[in-house]
Amino acid sequence: MTTVTKDLFLNTLLCSTFGWRLANGKIPKELSPTTLFRMEEGKEIGRRARALFPEGVFIWETEHVIAARRTTEYLRESSCSVIFEGTFLFENYIARADILTRAADDYGWDLIEVKSSVNQKTEFIDDMAYTTLIARESGFSPNAIKLMLVDRNYRLGMEPHMLFQIIDCTTEVMARVDEFTPYLPEIRSLISQPIEPAPTLSYKCKNCDQFQVCFGKDIDCPIFIIPRLQQKKADEMIEKGIVCVLDIPDDYPLSVNQKRIVECVKCGRVRVDPGIRKMLQEIQWPAFYLDFETTMTALPLYPGIGPYEIILTQYSIHFCDQCGCVHTHREYIANPKLDCRRELAERLIEDLAGEGSIITYSSFEKTVIGALARIFPDLEEPLSQILDRIVDLEKFVHRLDHPGFQGKTSIKVVLPVMVPDLSYEGLEIANGDLAKVRFAMMAREMIHEHEWEETCVALLEYCKMDTLAMVRLHEALERMVNSE
Repeated sequence: MTTVTKDLFLNTLLCSTFGWRLANGKIPKELSPTTLFRMEEGKEIGRRARALFPEGVFIWETEHVIAARRTTEYLRESSCSVIFEGTFLFENYIARADILTRAADDYGWDLIEVKSSVNQKTEFIDDMAYTTLIARESGFSPNAIKLMLVDRNYRLGMEPHMLFQIIDCTTEVMARVDEFTPYLPEIRSLISQPIEPAPTLSYKCKNCDQFQVCFGKDIDCPIFIIPRLQQKKADEMIEKGIVCVLDIPDDYPLSVNQKRIVECVKCGRVRVDPGIRKMLQEIQWPAFYLDFETTMTALPLYPGIGPYEIILTQYSIHFCDQCGCVHTHREYIANPKLDCRRELAERLIEDLAGEGSIITYSSFEKTVIGALARIFPDLEEPLSQILDRIVDLEKFVHRLDHPGFQGKTSIKVVLPVMVPDLSYEGLEIANGDLAKVRFAMMAREMIHEHEWEETCVALLEYCKMDTLAMVRLHEALERMVNSE
């Protein structure tokens, strides 16, 4: 008989309720470095949470029946006041509670779920509801259900307990338990079937990371590429059997912007907004193509920085005296041992000195520079001058309807379509998430110092590719507009 864990229960609930594909509770064979790093951060947060309860006992047993029996024994011991990984079994369902603490009045227990997040999320309520449901069905009912989150106000050097905030979620969790309870028999039946239940397409598939290997593998242009497609409209299309953009009737009611994208995909022709020409003409030369890389961690890397605070770690600048003509390249990467934001800000001001537009892709660089100006008030004026010169190249791409974009405008999507001879393939670091993690791993000394030079070279090459991609994309836009 399959043991039903929390993840399997919630995945199955989504499958039976919303039509998501059942994941069978399996963990992918290969986890990305980014995922592994975040998992390790979560483990460290868990260790620090447990350290606040030195009297706690840990349920080390991995065999479910033994672990549940040991939990029951500790719950009955009057000398035991805190249990870690308390285990509960009901039929073939299993749940583990991060922390169980004896209530202050010595009557009953409180259940605490630990999360390495600074924000309360609906999914956390679901997690606690499952644990509470199985605990209750096994005969244990907690007095209160609490969520322990990372406190965004924590700074290095503060007392250990100040890393956390505790939120009482009993009311919300119990309401969710009441919703979950009727699904226990249904999920038990689904899990016991020899063949995985057939999934059904729904709006929930839109943001599912399994879509491309599920329904998406058979749909070239799914309706989910339509911008600002709301659930009501998507459900209406699916009910009518419309799952591909190519199947949408010409007279189907959509917004003007949605119709434009649909028509572009269906006809396969590029549409260039005439306004792009004027936007391109307003760029002042010489121009600086700017890209930032940042990192953020659950536990602060340096003094004065909060959990998950964005830390600017490097930049790349391609300097062009005219479109497509690179004159020089400038770059900077921080020392992982130090908070180098001040030095970086000063170097950035120096490297962007002069006249000319500063071209970025998205508003991210503007946001980060604005944060630097608040951190270093004496640099506010030169940083504000930089902000005044920034031009967002992605806004140009928004004026371009290309069937190859499929409704998206990220540079990783646009570049292969517009500049097919330039690719991120072959780079050791080829995406921003991995760049964040690799820098954080150096700062955490999870990468040996003798490997830092190689890692820094890979980080610089990735950031350099981002600004070169903007140079080439800008050039491609100029050619396209001038050929009209």
